[in-house]
Amino acid sequence: MKRFFLFLFVCGALLPIQAQKMRDVFAHMPDSVLNLLTEYNRLDCIDFIENGQEAKVRNRLDGFSVLQKLTDNYLKLQLTASMEVEMKLLSGADSLEYIALSKTFSAPAKSSLVSLYTLDWKKLPLERYLKAPAFDAFWKQSASMTPAEADTLAALKQKMDLRLTTASFSDSDESLTFRLQPVQLEKEDSVKVSRQIQPLVYEWNRKQFVLPADKE
Repeated sequence: MKRFFLFLFVCGALLPIQAQKMRDVFAHMPDSVLNLLTEYNRLDCIDFIENGQEAKVRNRLDGFSVLQKLTDNYLKLQLTASMEVEMKLLSGADSLEYIALSKTFSAPAKSSLVSLYTLDWKKLPLERYLKAPAFDAFWKQSASMTPAEADTLAALKQKMDLRLTTASFSDSDESLTFRLQPVQLEKEDSVKVSRQIQPLVYEWNRKQFVLPADKE
């Protein structure tokens, strides 16, 4: 009988962790993660969006932040005019969840930083969970490419001294998409690069993000 009650106690202790929703994670996150918003700001955003209103609040820089989307496991926030934030709750192999966060900066050029946390906001070493996409992996490959086309492609790659990428989470599944940004190029070259590159979609396997081609 004692073991039975102990089992119930342990299950009850785990339920709050397993039942975490993005609204609660966002509301009670440390201010240091998104230091422009206070907890009151975040609670106001949640209240507004859940009541069908524009979730817009004044932040600590005296500008405005807008919560654009909030689901049980996904959040999209325009923190400032030049910074977008996405958060995603990821399932874990141990039935617990992880908090994934992407900050995308749009000035002077678009680029993203991805972070991963435990539910109590302990930052995890990202390299254990995500292998950064290789520059060459973004480029479309074709066995029928002529030598001239291959030379053109190589020339375009050489022109891209600044190799910035953006990262975005899906609101419908646990995928993470990286996109190479053709920046600091002439307009004609930028168009050519855009035609030759493709997004890389990583899938979360409850342990780490992997490319479908890398699956065992």
